[in-house]
Amino acid sequence: MVIDVSVVRASWFCRGVEMLSRAGWDECMTIAAWPVARRSQIVHAFKPGERSKSESRYRTLRKHSWATSGVQITSRQGSRLAGQFTVFSSLNMEAARLARHGNETAAVRVAAAATELESRPEFGHLGTILAELPTAVAQAVIDGVIPEDPPVQLLDALKVVARLTEQIRARELAGTEPVVFLAGRVKEVHHGYVIIVPMNGPETLLPRWMAAGAANRAHVGSLLALVTDKLSEASAVIDVIPALDVGDEGEPVPFIPFGRGDTRALAITAGDQWLLAGDPELLRVLVPVTIES
Repeated sequence: MVIDVSVVRASWFCRGVEMLSRAGWDECMTIAAWPVARRSQIVHAFKPGERSKSESRYRTLRKHSWATSGVQITSRQGSRLAGQFTVFSSLNMEAARLARHGNETAAVRVAAAATELESRPEFGHLGTILAELPTAVAQAVIDGVIPEDPPVQLLDALKVVARLTEQIRARELAGTEPVVFLAGRVKEVHHGYVIIVPMNGPETLLPRWMAAGAANRAHVGSLLALVTDKLSEASAVIDVIPALDVGDEGEPVPFIPFGRGDTRALAITAGDQWLLAGDPELLRVLVPVTIES
């Protein structure tokens, strides 16, 4: 009987995975991009490099049904009107990119899905919570900034909308998405750059100013999403978007360290190797033997 060496080291590897979990690297974490956006972000996705507040570009998107009208939020302090602003589903940015790449049919479809999402009670509940916050704080939340001591219902509402957004994105963008999406956690912060450990790939180096510009996410443990949008054979736009851990609504998927198709088994870093170091324990295998009398 031949036993794979990796099987002999099973208990050693699983003990290391347990250590990783205690260190804060939850293998069942689900990271999603920030689910809401400003109009300026949608315009930027449509025409990178131009004035992000361009009225004409947004009117073009609306004219062709490549963007939604968003949800208007009216914040109040007691009985007085404190301010108004508009929040959009982040799916609008996907629709704008598709339109720029010439996939107008998909852009209309994704924008329609964004309209449907913005009309759902989950999105409305988030809007109600934002309306109860001071205007400046609510607008900062749209940009990905979580206030100190945030209401529990705010984080829960963001996670619910983020889960719905990811479900729609997976459904509507299958085979059409013109960008590379990478989500992960900041592992190290240095003077000029940060190191990001993504959930689905190797470690990535990012200029520190870009991480800081994305809702001040240049801190160890910060969650970020990188969107790489190809412009030509020699150029691309990289957008850094805040992200959040939406958890797992269903039963956690068991981790199988020997499954080469599991990205968690392919993203072992030098730090992981140090945590996993130790003396392997031999695996006892009981083999049934038939004794003929």
